Amino acid sequence: MMELPETNQSQLALLKDIYEVSEVCSTKTYIWAGLVRDVITGRFLREHGDVDGFTLNLWDLKDKMASLYAQRGYEVAFLHDVNFMRIDRDGVHAMFNRLEVDGDTAMWRHIGNEGTVYFPKGWLADQPRCFYGHQVFISGVEFEYAIKTHPQLLSPLWKGRQKDVDALDWLKEMLAAKEVCPESLLQQIWSYNPFWVKRGYKAYSMPSVAARLEPIS
Repeated sequence: MMELPETNQSQLALLKDIYEVSEVCSTKTYIWAGLVRDVITGRFLREHGDVDGFTLNLWDLKDKMASLYAQRGYEVAFLHDVNFMRIDRDGVHAMFNRLEVDGDTAMWRHIGNEGTVYFPKGWLADQPRCFYGHQVFISGVEFEYAIKTHPQLLSPLWKGRQKDVDALDWLKEMLAAKEVCPESLLQQIWSYNPFWVKRGYKAYSMPSVAARLEPIS
């Protein structure tokens, strides 16, 4: 196998530490966004600026996790108002939000108590994937498709990027291979973001939905 660039090697070490620290804390950290495609494909497809994840019950475990990351040489920082943790080492970093589960519903607190995305727990991978010999939990293609097609679930300020367009073509192929109808996914995810209501976006005073809701007859 061709030797990986230094940045990719540092990101692999980061993914290894994320998995191991989470395991010691009896939790799981799911990687989402750009790296999901790479992990499923089994190789790095492009450069990634950071690693994005959400951690089950993060805020209950944050002190223990911070200590464990610090022992591994990471600088750890918190944004307490949005329940956000960041770790940095060797020129790469990862950012984590809270994840909570209620029955069959996963709740991604992407702005702490001020913004939550609700989706089926079954969209999260139940087993880690092997990526260059390291174990990684990922969000899954259903979640990635819903978020990339409906970024308003997260923010009214989200700007589309070419890499998202490219990823969508791949996600559609993956869903077709699983015989999953993309439109059916959009009926299973929604969000509520009072963070944006307080900043003048009145449309967010009601839940944001991915699927168009039919009126009750």
